[in-house]
Amino acid sequence: MLERKALLVGSLPFENEEEAMRQAINILGNTLFSLPDGEVGEKSEQYPLGSRQGWAMAAIDSCIADQERWEIVKDGQYGENGFPIDYDSLYKVKPKVSPQEMVQHLNFHYHDYFRTSYPLFQQLREQHQFPKLQFQVGTPTGMAIALHMLEPNQIFRYYDSFNERLAYEMNEILKQADDDVVIQLECPAELGLLYQSPEMIDHALNSVIGLVKRFEYPASIGIHLCYGDLNNKSLIHPPTLEILASFTNQLIQNWPQTHSLRYVHFPLAEGEIPPKKEENFYQPLKEIHLPSETRFIAGIVHEKCSFDDLKEIRNTIESIRDHKVDLACSCGMGRRSPEVSQHLMRVMKRLTEEK
Repeated sequence: MLERKALLVGSLPFENEEEAMRQAINILGNTLFSLPDGEVGEKSEQYPLGSRQGWAMAAIDSCIADQERWEIVKDGQYGENGFPIDYDSLYKVKPKVSPQEMVQHLNFHYHDYFRTSYPLFQQLREQHQFPKLQFQVGTPTGMAIALHMLEPNQIFRYYDSFNERLAYEMNEILKQADDDVVIQLECPAELGLLYQSPEMIDHALNSVIGLVKRFEYPASIGIHLCYGDLNNKSLIHPPTLEILASFTNQLIQNWPQTHSLRYVHFPLAEGEIPPKKEENFYQPLKEIHLPSETRFIAGIVHEKCSFDDLKEIRNTIESIRDHKVDLACSCGMGRRSPEVSQHLMRVMKRLTEEK
């Protein structure tokens, strides 16, 4: 039986990417499934926590700077931390050109971030003697970007253009790193869409599968299902996990055989709200049918739960699933303090190791 692993979903609240990776590898060591760079970016007065800590804002910034092709129709309202005040405070922009023309002017810079962080990752991996550890690159889907920045009547026209550009940037990464990298697809928009309108399933599937099919090289891919985590507050508060389970199964059924699905990460806490203790809430997880090579990652680790409570929830999920599961938080830790993040990583490691 496979040993449990720990997954860091993405963002980490440290000074820079090198420190984030060093903290992660020092605390989690060989329990790490793969290592993200912490998604910090440049710190400034506008973004005191780092320009990459919120991918939605970074994507919007790259577009509103191009006034020739984008029109701001609603100004965003950002707090002192550089994040929007709430989910209604994001910028809304309107494209001035067609989806086909827009593609050639988009640049989300994921391949640029990779080129900076990957050599640092390689040095740390060699230093700590973890030769099999893979680098992890997170990317939103085109739907996630479109849902955050476009008005409703434009979302379904343009999300595929965003997918095309994102695929180009991921292909540039895969061209250099090949199977040394895991591409993590981040899917808050698809879940949000389905919990609001289950009949939108075709759009949700096309968003994810359409991006994956554009990857030119055989890729190792993980899926981070997400409820949103703006300012550590969830956009979705699901009454049950049935839609989550159903969407996962349909993704599996439509998954292209050209690419490996390494894991699916399930958000089982809701921002500042810890995971539920009621066993019945987790029963729909039994109906998820993952391929044998795809790991189930339970996003339950939370600072408002005692270790014993988390261990009980882990054991409940493992009993329902009838196998060991890997451990993670429900989203990235960039909205926490460095001290809380370090604590959560230690808890994560202990949960992977204790029976």
